[in-house]
Amino acid sequence: MRKYFYEINRPDRNLRMRQYIYWIGPYRYNWHEELEIMLILKGQVELSCGGVSYCLEEDDLIVIDSNVGHASLARSEGSIAMVIHLDPSYLRVYYSPVEDYRFFGCTDEHTRDSRPAKEIRRMMAFLITRMDTSSPLEKLRFEQGVSSLLLQLFQLFAPRRIDRSEAAKTQKQKDIMERVVAFVEENYRQRITLKELSRLCGYNTTYLSTWFKGHIGLNFYDYLTRIRLREATLELCSTDKTILEVAGDNGFGDVKSFNLCFRRTFGKSPGEYRRQILAENKGMDFKEKRRFLPLDHAAVNEKLEEYQLKFESFGTEDLFVGRRLLGQEMIEGILGQAEAAEKWSKNLSEQVGELREKLLELKKTAL
Repeated sequence: MRKYFYEINRPDRNLRMRQYIYWIGPYRYNWHEELEIMLILKGQVELSCGGVSYCLEEDDLIVIDSNVGHASLARSEGSIAMVIHLDPSYLRVYYSPVEDYRFFGCTDEHTRDSRPAKEIRRMMAFLITRMDTSSPLEKLRFEQGVSSLLLQLFQLFAPRRIDRSEAAKTQKQKDIMERVVAFVEENYRQRITLKELSRLCGYNTTYLSTWFKGHIGLNFYDYLTRIRLREATLELCSTDKTILEVAGDNGFGDVKSFNLCFRRTFGKSPGEYRRQILAENKGMDFKEKRRFLPLDHAAVNEKLEEYQLKFESFGTEDLFVGRRLLGQEMIEGILGQAEAAEKWSKNLSEQVGELREKLLELKKTAL
């Protein structure tokens, strides 16, 4: 069965891009070289990025910069997202050196329905339906779509230039991140302490504790618990282990603490979660890192069509969302054009009135 997962690699155009639609699964902290754009198609998703947690609603967008650690967690059942990964080297033509820029932004209740956000959603829907093509004209349309997407994206979320010292600091944080995450991934089943981790990284516990909160958005033990819950949910759905065995095999001291953590995170007991997930997803491979949706998924296709067909024309409310959307000069330019159009309309109305009076006079003379 074909799924919503596509890759494009055009070295001659410096374009390397991946786009897919998937079920938001268990908590997984990761980072990558590509710029990421995530759009929530359905549900509610908690996303931790750069030390801050964001609650994303349906139709929300978030841009995640290259090598910034992030993790998502579904806060409602059946949450679905569309994602684009774009090699940042594609941006060198516009932002150079690209390493000196930071790309980040997230919609909220004020910007979710702005014109740029609507256009971004429309272009993301357009692109995923055009990635599997070999026609020269369609390739041109696709690259035009990528340019349009980036134009709207950077109008909504202006890239920020940083100095070299901040770039070096970012690399240092990445090195710490790699060691910490690798250690936790390998040892989450065992008892791990912050002190043990600090010895591994060469930093004191106070610094490491502050680093966790500032860069991952969670304290160390909350992060460790989420990793354990991630693996526990996979075992609940892919093995016949008892709840007791799942708890013990994933680092929980006892069933009580496992049940408490599970219910606090997912709003139900491990047993309830297992029964519901297995009933709704028969035959699915739960060990897949990501579960991509099939091309014939009715709800997704309806949503993609909605984004493309229900794109509204530019309304006046979009002008006044704030200067984040339109610069002062652009606003003044639009207002100037509106004023000129109003004067032209007034002059035309006066001319029509004069013509009408002359025609009436001619009519009287003829009689």
